[in-house]
Amino acid sequence: MRPTWLRVDGLRTRLVLVFIAIVVIIAGATAGVVSFMARSWIYSNAQDVATAQFRDELQYSNGPPVDGLTPDTLDQIFQSDMTLIVDGEVIRQGSVDAATIPPSFEEGLDSPKLIRFERLDSQRIMLGMSVNVVDMTADDGYDNETLVKAVTIRPLVGVQDKFDDLLRAVGLTLAAGVLVSGLLGLWIASTLVRPLKRLDEAAARAADGDLSVRLPEDGVAELAQVTTTFNNMVARNEAVIRGLEESEEQSRRFVADVSHELRTPLAALVPVSEILREEIPNLPPDAAAAARIVSSEIGKLTRLVEDLIEMSRHDSQQARLVLDDVDLVELTERTLESRGWTETVELRAPESVSARVDSRRIDIVVANLVGNALRHGAPPVRVELSAEPGFSVITVVDHGPGISPEDRQAIFRRFYKVDTARGRSEGSGLGLSLAVENVHLHGGTIGVDQVDGRTIFTVRLPHR
Repeated sequence: MRPTWLRVDGLRTRLVLVFIAIVVIIAGATAGVVSFMARSWIYSNAQDVATAQFRDELQYSNGPPVDGLTPDTLDQIFQSDMTLIVDGEVIRQGSVDAATIPPSFEEGLDSPKLIRFERLDSQRIMLGMSVNVVDMTADDGYDNETLVKAVTIRPLVGVQDKFDDLLRAVGLTLAAGVLVSGLLGLWIASTLVRPLKRLDEAAARAADGDLSVRLPEDGVAELAQVTTTFNNMVARNEAVIRGLEESEEQSRRFVADVSHELRTPLAALVPVSEILREEIPNLPPDAAAAARIVSSEIGKLTRLVEDLIEMSRHDSQQARLVLDDVDLVELTERTLESRGWTETVELRAPESVSARVDSRRIDIVVANLVGNALRHGAPPVRVELSAEPGFSVITVVDHGPGISPEDRQAIFRRFYKVDTARGRSEGSGLGLSLAVENVHLHGGTIGVDQVDGRTIFTVRLPHR
């Protein structure tokens, strides 16, 4: 996984990229304009240098006498690279082919000492100027001034080097600007991301139950305000949760105390209910009906108190496993037989399924699941035992109306009763929650599914 600061969708990376983009856009546009203007200036400067040099070469050529306009005599006053034209005739061929000289360029040289120029490309410029040369061999015996047009091609010295230097300087400046802007963006992003990261870590700790977490309320004003709000929220939640925990602890203590207080009178009522049950055939009808009701209610109250006491043991973490090597098939058969369910519940199992469990607690699990299926489901009810790699599996199946998806997790909560899906419950609502506690005490899992009109409770016990 990539580090957070390398993620494109991270705040730090986005801020750095924004700063770099701003610098690149502004500096790039500025560098483009400066380069364009500097390029024109460089060419203009090189052109001025070439023109001035050409003028200096010809300023002493105007008027000196020569003995005839011949290449040898003209070499004395004109540079060898100059093409010389007199009255439209090429007297001497220099660096310029006379045929390539534009007519307008040549016509512009009719006035002496007027320099014309035309840039040929990025490296060369064509220069032209007319001078008067005195011919001492004139036929009339007088000095005869002749207009000589000198045309040459000169390089624009240093243009490319200066332009390369300019581009190099612009590139280095732009790179330095990008680096500085990136570091600046990283610094600004860090001032924002670091408090947010601390806030995220603190929120994760609070979500895991550490309500003592607090953050320093410093830094950027807006983030400090967020931190203050977070601290206030955690403090309020801590107060609420502490109150709820205390209330729950008091409730658990109350249930445990009441359950233990009820055991003493129940211990005296149970033998009485047994005597009443034995005497029912000898009692008048009204008294017999009352005896049945009393005996039944005493039995229900006894089971409820036992369930509450067992639940209080789990709450106080006093529930302990008494493990032994047990054949789950025999254990299930005893559970069904002791409760009179042998004729109504089908058992599908191999000859034996060995497991190391607490037989009393697994008996409670099977009894609760089967009793739940018989009371709220529909026949046929079936218990299936099997062994998987690493697990022993107990499955209880019934063909009742099923459990709605929203109730499938809720049914394992204490005192929860599904009134609409499976009819009104006559139990205490503790059976499935006790089954869950006992299965979890073994390190196993319990779940419920609805498959093809069947409700299936599955218990998976890991091998020890």
